[in-house]
Amino acid sequence: MINVDRKEYALALAKQGFKLFPLVANTKLPLKDTDGYKSATSDLEAVSGWFKAGPHINIGLRLDAANLLVVDIDRHNSSNNGVISLAKLKKAGYELPMSTYGEQTPGDGLHLFFKLNGNQPHKRVNWRPGIDILTDFVVIAPSVIDGKSYQPLSGTTLAQVKPLPDWLINDLTKEKVNVSRQSAATARKTWAGRWLDDLVQGTDIGNRNVFLTSLIGKILNTGCQSETAYELLQYANGRLGTPLPDKEVNQIFLSILKRLGG
Repeated sequence: MINVDRKEYALALAKQGFKLFPLVANTKLPLKDTDGYKSATSDLEAVSGWFKAGPHINIGLRLDAANLLVVDIDRHNSSNNGVISLAKLKKAGYELPMSTYGEQTPGDGLHLFFKLNGNQPHKRVNWRPGIDILTDFVVIAPSVIDGKSYQPLSGTTLAQVKPLPDWLINDLTKEKVNVSRQSAATARKTWAGRWLDDLVQGTDIGNRNVFLTSLIGKILNTGCQSETAYELLQYANGRLGTPLPDKEVNQIFLSILKRLGG
């Protein structure tokens, strides 16, 4: 699908009512002067205008606006392999319908799309080893990352998404348990432990810019990929009581990335 006309494909999805947003070519970063998934739209004129930046921009889909959820299955290594996790779930009697719409990702992973008929669960990172639950947005075909494209699995379209199985709905919406442990509270925190706490705990309104600027600097200094750092920054912003607008978050990210030579 790498040679598909992205503009025509995006317009076709917008005509079906799907809300989209533009990304810089070959990346998961929002196009300059756009606000990421929160400003996603199905307006045909707006969608068409994005492609003035070039015919090869990537495309993102806002999931919550379409009542969709994506099960993101990765195969990073044997200890964090989503395919193995799926097999274990199936053996325990919990199976995902593979007949739903799906896409192979550039990293040889898999995105399975499901329809929600009720409450929107929260995004879950590492719900099972190698499996994330995406509920806000996702990069979709025919987008390309590092020269490799997202590829729809044969025989299905976004209009043919299956309902999310009841067992998974129940798992994602069950009451959160108290995971605090005395040993975790008294153990000496590492540098990584401190910034992970910062990532989750957030800050007050007056310190948001300083907090996110400091946090993204620490994240980028770990040597992770810029796309990974950006997603963690978005997660941290989303945890704030009053999140910053995406445009401000993007400015913070790009400023620190440039300063660090990214």
